Order: sequence, then structure tokens, then C-alpha cells
Amino acid sequence: MKLVSKFLLFSAIVGLSFQSLAQEKPVPVNPNSVRPIDESSIHYKARLWRRMDLNEKINQPFFSVNNEISKFILEWVKAGVLTPYSNDSLVTKLTTDQFQENLKMEEQSEESALSDAEKAAGFGAEGATPTAASGTDDGWGGGAKPAGAPVKDAFEAKPASAAVSYYFPKELSILEIREDAVIDRRRSRLYFDIQSITLIIPASKTKAGFDKSVASFRYKDLYKLFRSNPNCIWYNSENETQHKNMADAFDLRMFQARIIKKGNVENKFLTDLYGGEKEGLMMSQLLEYKLLEMEHDLWEN
Repeated sequence: MKLVSKFLLFSAIVGLSFQSLAQEKPVPVNPNSVRPIDESSIHYKARLWRRMDLNEKINQPFFSVNNEISKFILEWVKAGVLTPYSNDSLVTKLTTDQFQENLKMEEQSEESALSDAEKAAGFGAEGATPTAASGTDDGWGGGAKPAGAPVKDAFEAKPASAAVSYYFPKELSILEIREDAVIDRRRSRLYFDIQSITLIIPASKTKAGFDKSVASFRYKDLYKLFRSNPNCIWYNSENETQHKNMADAFDLRMFQARIIKKGNVENKFLTDLYGGEKEGLMMSQLLEYKLLEMEHDLWEN
């Protein structure tokens, strides 16, 4: 009897040992989440990208004069308290010099728009000062100028501009938000977990006519800085006693930002997947409705 008891005890110990070895390792929580949700509680998750236009009326409280969200971001990067990244994967960090380089305003002068071949052909040199040593025909019927002839003063020639210009915070009016739509099975609720925010120069401000990304930032870092700065207010023009901190405004989803991309194997935007701006906009609305419907169906019997 004692041998049987010892055998059963040994078998139980061995079984528990194998069971502990067979268990999966716990999945670490998302380091970029402000309020991480345990992976075992996640019923559904979708990666979303949203485009937030700060010039839209509903988003203007984030863009009030002297309290622009872009202004605070630029100041924090220059002060060294906010780390910029090259893209929203939040892997490659940018130095302050690289960040400033991305903020440089593209040269808009007519001469800079010319190619090297056009400049070599003489285009764009109409205002150049003629040289005194020129003793040949100018090629346009002007006749040859004798060597040593006096040169006219080039008072009307435009001086070369050597100053470097940068975009103002008010010109950085586009934010791209990358977030996870997560349904928590324990609380039966849909949560939007913002991961990163990308600062973008709108196409209307660039020479090429395309949006230009300046840098991406961890929303977790921005959230802490919003909380620590009382000047980061969501401006309530209807009731000025009810201004809110920008962190609270993001938590309460007091902004409008349409979905432009959902995680897919081809990593394409909705407009590319469905063949047009109109189709992409319709699919964006459909995705919003589907998420709400999924949350609602969790309460169904």
C-alpha cells in the first residue's frame, strides 16, 4: 500500500513538472501603451492608422493660437525631453539635427526649380552680372563686346538668399495616429490604445505636392508631457471655464480622425486597396461601424 502511495505521489509530481514546462511563457505587455491590457484578456485587436486634420473645426481646439500641439512638440524636441523617431514603428531614433533637417522649408525660388541641364543652357541666369572679360558674341544677336569694356552696375540683380527657413508650427497641421482597437473580453468594452503620433507637413505646403513626414513620437511620452504642462489645453470656445488638458481630450476622443489604413498583408492604404478616394472614405466609415457592432454584439446572449 505504501509503495502504491509513493508511486502515485511520484507520478503527480512528474505530471505537474511536465505541465509547468508545457505552459507558454507569459506575453509581456505593450511597452508603448498608456494603459496596457493583459494579452490573455484581449478578444480582438486591429491596428489602425488615422489622419487628423487640425484645421478642421472639430480639431481646432488642439490648434489654438500659441497653444498649438505642434508648437509644444517642436519645443520639447529642441529641449531634449521628447525623443523623435524616423517612423511610427518607433525603432530608429532621430537626432535633434536630423529632426531640424526634416523641418527645413524647401526652396521655392524659380532658379532652384531648374535642373542642372537647364542651368547649363543659360536658363535662370537673366539677372546675372556680365563679366568684363567677355569678348565673344552672346549668341542672341547682341554683338561681341570688346575686352576691357566697362560693365554696368547690376543694381537690379536679385541677391542670393543664403538664409535657411523652417516650417512654423501653424503650418504643421496634420497628425497621423497609429492605434490599436482592442476589445477586452473581461470588461466587454472596446478601447482605442494610441501607440504613436506622427507630425506631417501637408501636401499644400510642400514643393512636390505630397505629405511629408517630419517625425513620429511615442504617445506614451507625449501623454506624460501633456499632463506635466498646464498650458497644453484643449481650448473650449463654448465655455472657457471648461478647458481640458490635451491628454484628457485624447482619452475622451474629442477629435475627428478618419481611418486611412487598417493592418493588411500588403500594407496598403484604404484608397489603394479599394481604388479611389471615395471608396476609401466609404470603407473608413464601414470599419467604424463594424467596430461598434462588434462591441455591441459582446452583450448579446
